[in-house]
Amino acid sequence: MSGAVAPEAVATAPRERGWRWFVVGLVLMVAVTASPAWPAPLALFAGAVRLLLPVEQFALLVLVGIAACAVVGWWAGGRLATALVWTAAASYVVWKVPLPLSGYGAFLRGWSVAVGAAFGLVCLATASRPFLSRAMAAVGLAGVVTVLGLAVRSPAGATAFSAAEQMFTLEYQQRLEASLSQWRTRSSSETWREFSRQVPSAVERAARLEAMLVALGEPVAASTAVGGTRAGPLVRLAPALLAIESLLALSLAWAAYHRLTRARVGPPLGALRELRFNDQLVWGLVVGVTILLLPTLSGYRIVGLNLVCFFGTMYALRGAGVLSCWIPERFAVWVPVGLVLLVPILGPVWVLLTVLAVTFTLGLGDTWRDFRAGTPPRRSAR
Repeated sequence: MSGAVAPEAVATAPRERGWRWFVVGLVLMVAVTASPAWPAPLALFAGAVRLLLPVEQFALLVLVGIAACAVVGWWAGGRLATALVWTAAASYVVWKVPLPLSGYGAFLRGWSVAVGAAFGLVCLATASRPFLSRAMAAVGLAGVVTVLGLAVRSPAGATAFSAAEQMFTLEYQQRLEASLSQWRTRSSSETWREFSRQVPSAVERAARLEAMLVALGEPVAASTAVGGTRAGPLVRLAPALLAIESLLALSLAWAAYHRLTRARVGPPLGALRELRFNDQLVWGLVVGVTILLLPTLSGYRIVGLNLVCFFGTMYALRGAGVLSCWIPERFAVWVPVGLVLLVPILGPVWVLLTVLAVTFTLGLGDTWRDFRAGTPPRRSAR
């Protein structure tokens, strides 16, 4: 068992503390997984969620992550029965998911298994590393395996990336069509017409959100010289969004496993206010920006966009940790409430852009200046 977590280290590892944010995470997991079934008044928001999550079966990624943790826990001295139960449950759900064994259905099954297996192997090989470095390594390894698998299965004359782009374009069109069809049924009702006469501004915002979803998800016309169409913006950003989604799923799986069993596979997750990572990751952001700015690298612009999206999101999360450290705990719950109240006034796009700009700036600045230095620790909420 070379490289596994030692049983004595597992037994003495600190346990997770606090249930508030874990329960919130579980509720959000169920909500986003059920987004295709959201009621008609929320169809536009459901469409946004379905376009931002390349794998809309988010709960499946969490389940596979728990199974991977259970196998690592058994290897580290935990109970075999626990590993068998979670592995059997994950295998059954992966196989029985109501999707065909081709196209997006094949990708979903392959990615979920690749992420789970990679996370288990990385945990066994890097027992002393913190969760975030393990999860990022696992997502990177799963990405390499998935690209190789797509390359093997791609038709003649197509690359792995073009085949994946076509698959996601078709999948996103189906999701967008389903959500917009549900919304248009709602907006053509007499109730909506009456509401539009009373609150015309709300109707205008809904129309802008609908147009934005179409612009983000539908293919767009290519340049005159190239001809044809190219994938929509969110399809081109699917690799970065998939990596972020997988990290979130693995973190929720890690927290769930350590609350369900006694066998430890690593330290507990820290609070958001404690989120830090290696400062050398800033070079990923620098490389992405460089690719976008240099005309000679225009052929790799999609790579640059994905690097900026992924590492920009990581630094935005780090900036959110800085903010949560500055804001007194008794006021923390009112921050998301205030943002929700601003949505009808400013619109969801401006609120989101403002939050991302502030948190990204703080997170990037925290690389050179530790904004949380000297801040007293807080007790974890139970």
